[in-house]
Amino acid sequence: MATRVAKKKTDVVSQSSAELRKAVEAIAIQPKSGKITLLTRKLFNVLLAVAQQADESGDTYRALLSDIVKNSAFDSNDTALVKEHLRRMVSVQVEWSTGTSSQKPGRKWGISTLIADAEILEDTTTRRVWVEFSFAPKIKKKLLDPVQYARLSLQFQSQLRSSAGLALYEICVRYLTNPSHLTMREPWEWWRPILSGTPDLEGSNDAKHEYKYFKRDYLRPAIAEVNAVTNINIELMEHREGRRISEIQFRVVERKKPITAIDKHQNMFDSTLIDRMLRLGIPLKDAQTMYNNNEENHIRAALQMTEQRICSTTLPVVRSAAALFKDALKKGYAPLIKEVQTLPYIKKRDTLEKDPKIRLLAEYAAYRRKQARKLYDKQDIQDQKLTCELFEDEALASLGTHLRDEWRKRGIVSKIAETAFLDWLVLKTWGKPTDGDLLAFTLNHARVAE
Repeated sequence: MATRVAKKKTDVVSQSSAELRKAVEAIAIQPKSGKITLLTRKLFNVLLAVAQQADESGDTYRALLSDIVKNSAFDSNDTALVKEHLRRMVSVQVEWSTGTSSQKPGRKWGISTLIADAEILEDTTTRRVWVEFSFAPKIKKKLLDPVQYARLSLQFQSQLRSSAGLALYEICVRYLTNPSHLTMREPWEWWRPILSGTPDLEGSNDAKHEYKYFKRDYLRPAIAEVNAVTNINIELMEHREGRRISEIQFRVVERKKPITAIDKHQNMFDSTLIDRMLRLGIPLKDAQTMYNNNEENHIRAALQMTEQRICSTTLPVVRSAAALFKDALKKGYAPLIKEVQTLPYIKKRDTLEKDPKIRLLAEYAAYRRKQARKLYDKQDIQDQKLTCELFEDEALASLGTHLRDEWRKRGIVSKIAETAFLDWLVLKTWGKPTDGDLLAFTLNHARVAE
């Protein structure tokens, strides 16, 4: 089948100045199958901005992959990340509405996918990679030339770190110029799939579907985030039927300056979370999948709980930190937090301070750990004993109390102690990676991926 030639092209969409006119039908979208994550929402908005800024008419739109994800430090694996979210946008079914319950009279309702199709193409001459995409004909005109729309700042979008926060920002900013400054008033159950990005399961009796959990896990964090990093301030308004919260809405006012200063170079992805998952013994591919499928604040909460549990000197030893983290993330029993404290030895890692390289460094570190383990396994028993003694002399004192106890009790059998030992052995053997090391690693692994 011949490759379809793009009919529209666009220059770089500037995150610092671009404004997206997002149709009201596309704002309060409810997933009916699959999940809408933060990255799915962000990439969808960037694609909309690309299409709206295109100059020529046509059905297909294109932009450089590097332009779409330019605010992130991408390596070869990140192309797979974009592919994953393009797949979601083609497969996830969503309900479109004008921003209020479809059960109210006079409202239009529809269902479709976010985009109709997508391709990633490499120009063999220039070695540039393009993303081509299109929208379903039924909704295309509404998306690209909307009659009613909200003006969204891609600059503020880049600061929001949760799907719930971005969804709430999109809804509330529409009502900023409304004389009442009040959003629509809807049953709280209507808001839940929109902010969570997950479909409501009919007939579900899960306790997590109670309002108090929805407020704790989504409403409060989203409100705090929007108020912290955008130009609007929102206030939750709860309406009761007796003692029960039946409906909610929001009051929206403009704030001249966000509480938190905006970093124009903020990454779309918080790669430090990937690194912390790797520290628990989770394979890189699994860590990336969990990052893609879960909200950052839920991942942070599960990491926090797992790390504190590992450091506890009063509770039984954690046999599998990875299993504990996965269980906490899946079942959602880790309390959400504002500040995340990490293990002492994680705090001291220089890689966490170099945000543009953090993802590549995390992957490189995982690769070197495997090499270090092979070197250790090839040693005879006497050499292994000497290596362990040298580790104890040079590095053990700098580790946290629990890690030292883990090493003394179980040695390299302990997964978390093994990671600390292998990190030491990597530095002892190869030293800190140079830019040349990282470049060679990226090129070699890109060839393998191809």
